[in-house]
Amino acid sequence: MISTEQRIVLKKVLKGYYIEDVLLKLKEKGIKTQTGTEYSDKMISHIFNGRYENQDIEMCILEVYQERKQQQDKWEDKKNDMLGLNPDTNKKPKRNKKSGENGSKSS
Repeated sequence: MISTEQRIVLKKVLKGYYIEDVLLKLKEKGIKTQTGTEYSDKMISHIFNGRYENQDIEMCILEVYQERKQQQDKWEDKKNDMLGLNPDTNKKPKRNKKSGENGSKSS
């Protein structure tokens, strides 16, 4: 069952637009109800909100979350790279205490 704490984390990334992607994942995996029909939007919402428990649907929700999180992280990295804000590309060269400021030894 998705806990309140987990739901808060999931909502930050998924916002309100996740059900279609979860339905698509369920369809790709061939996961259906006990009667052989596809799950409804309402059922996915109920599981997301912790009203019901279904490990298959919860796993698909988590997979959608993970994919979206990776996309968002990539986008943030790309923006930061383009703006020169990435910590890896913004490092200043270290000064050597034995040498001068420009890196050459003083005589």
